[in-house]
Amino acid sequence: MDTFKSPTHPSCRERPGPVPITIPASPFMQKLGYGTGVNVYLMKRSPRGLSRSPWAVKKINSQCNRSQQSLYQQRLREEAKILRDLQHPNIVGYRAFTEANDGSMCLAMEYGGDKSLNDLIEERREKGLGPFPADTIFKVALSMARGLKYLHNDKKLLHGDIKSPNVVVKGDFEAVKICDVGVSLPLDENMTVSDPELCYIGTEPWKPKEALEEDGVITDKADIFAFGLTLWEMMTLSIPHIDRGMGTGDEDESFDEDSFDEEAYYEVLGTRPALNMEELDPSYQYMIDLFSVCTTEDPKKRPSASSILEVLEASVAQV
Repeated sequence: MDTFKSPTHPSCRERPGPVPITIPASPFMQKLGYGTGVNVYLMKRSPRGLSRSPWAVKKINSQCNRSQQSLYQQRLREEAKILRDLQHPNIVGYRAFTEANDGSMCLAMEYGGDKSLNDLIEERREKGLGPFPADTIFKVALSMARGLKYLHNDKKLLHGDIKSPNVVVKGDFEAVKICDVGVSLPLDENMTVSDPELCYIGTEPWKPKEALEEDGVITDKADIFAFGLTLWEMMTLSIPHIDRGMGTGDEDESFDEDSFDEEAYYEVLGTRPALNMEELDPSYQYMIDLFSVCTTEDPKKRPSASSILEVLEASVAQV
């Protein structure tokens, strides 16, 4: 936090110094969500009686054992280091990396939105509302493309875990931001993850074919495949490929681990899942086309984030 010097002019009032950062213990904050080994909380801020914008605070789950805590703390440090260097309206911003009152390390971030895109998908599915409107999907695609173009081209970073839970939405899609850069990887001049010691982590249903192969070459196009599947999520209100493992193709059926067909599920990972075209009227065609080209199995045939953004912004200009 910047330190302000007191004014020396006698007619000026003395300004207060920087307000120390105090992160409350978990029970005193509202839980927003959770991820692998971490919980995310809403931290309301009113230092010295002033009303400030809230923060989202990521903390290690206290239920993790000691070795897990060590692993997730290291990931949190890496995420803080990466996030500190990012500044873009479609990427959740860095605020602080500090210790909470209970002794745990915390990553404080911009409070980017009320809910994740995944939360909104689940709510819509539970209410039986069907696919998101095509113009809403377009808004999300445009915002995500802007964020990905910044990461890939300006920062030479692969996000590495694009999916609906890692997209936060403010209000009625007034703002859409990509979050959770904790597993991002550096890209070389060829947009390739060339360091052999670095491993693409991702999340299984959103992984492209090359990330499932032992010697697969990971490039910026891994994010593009997952981006395409995120648009698919908004059109189907489903998790990619899960319905194949359930065997019926009925996305409303309750998940039963005992009857889940792992072989069928793993067989289709990295491929383009089908859309229910009966639910999609002609207004969706543009998003269907974008989803299709982004989920091509050959990464070289997928468009770059900058190409996607160029096309989407041209469409906005024509309206």
